[in-house]
Amino acid sequence: MIRRRFWRMLVHRRRAGHIRLHPLFVALMVVAVAAGLWQTAVVLFLLVVLHELGHAAVAHHLGYTVEEVLLLPFGGVAKLGYGRIGFAPRHEALIAVAGPLVNLVMTGFALVLRAVHVWSASFTHLVNTINLWIVIFNLLPALPLDGGRMLRAARSRRIGYLQATREATRMAFVLATVLVLLGVVSFWAGYPHLGALILGVFLLLSAWEQRRQSRMEAVRFLDAKRRQRWARPQTVRALAAPEEATIRDVVERFAPDRYHMVYVLDEQRMVRTVLEEDEVLDAVFQGRWLTPLREWLER
Repeated sequence: MIRRRFWRMLVHRRRAGHIRLHPLFVALMVVAVAAGLWQTAVVLFLLVVLHELGHAAVAHHLGYTVEEVLLLPFGGVAKLGYGRIGFAPRHEALIAVAGPLVNLVMTGFALVLRAVHVWSASFTHLVNTINLWIVIFNLLPALPLDGGRMLRAARSRRIGYLQATREATRMAFVLATVLVLLGVVSFWAGYPHLGALILGVFLLLSAWEQRRQSRMEAVRFLDAKRRQRWARPQTVRALAAPEEATIRDVVERFAPDRYHMVYVLDEQRMVRTVLEEDEVLDAVFQGRWLTPLREWLER
C-alpha cells in the first residue's frame, strides 16, 4: 500500500522534474556502458532505484512530503518538505536504515531465485556483489550517506543537531580522503581500484555541498523549533553557558525534540539568569547570531 501510493505520487510529479540523476551517477553509467558492462549498469541503476524507494516509502509513511528524489552512485537522497528530516532523530534513523535494508532483502531474494534455478550463478553473484557494495558504502558514518544520518540521529540529542551535523560532515571529509588515497595508491602499486577513487571523489563533493548548505540547514532547523507546537509534555534539557558565549554557541547545542533552559553564568560561575529556548530563538531571528550573551542581556 505504501509503495503503491508513493509510485502514484512519483508519476504525478515526474513532469515537474522531481526525479533527478546526479551527474556522477550519469557518468558512471556512461563509463560502464562504454566499457561493455551494460548489464552491470542496468543492475546498478535498478538496485539504486529500489534503495531510494525504501527511503522514500518510509518517509511517506511517516507523514513527510517527498519533494525530490536524487539518484546518486550507490544510493540516493529523498529531499523532504522544508528539510524536516533530521528534526526527529527517530524518524531520520528509520528513513536512513530503510535503504540498506531493501538491498539486504534483495540479496536474499537473489539467493532464492538462484536456488530455484531462475537466475544463473554469475548473474546472482553480480546482483549480490553490487547490493553488498551499496550497503557497505551507504553505512559509512558520513553525511550525506545513510550511516551519517544514523550517526547524526544518535548524536543529536547528546551534542545538539548542528554539532552532530558538523561531526558527521567532518567524518565525510576524512573518509573521502582515505578512499581517494587508496585509489591513488592502488594505481601506483599497479593494482588500480577505480571504484575507491570514484566513491572518494563522490563523497568529497557531497561533503563539500553539505558544508556549503550548512547555514541554510541551521536556519531551517531553528525556524522549525521556533514554530513547533507541542501536543504533549516534552523532556527539558538544561545547558550552562558563560556570559562570553554567543547566541550561536548556545543554539548549536540545541537538540531535536527537546525544550532547552539555558543557565547563563557570570565570571564567578554563578547563575546570572535562566533563558528559555524561545527567548534564545527570538534572538537568533532578530539578527543577534554572533552577539555575546552578556551584551544581549544588557540590551
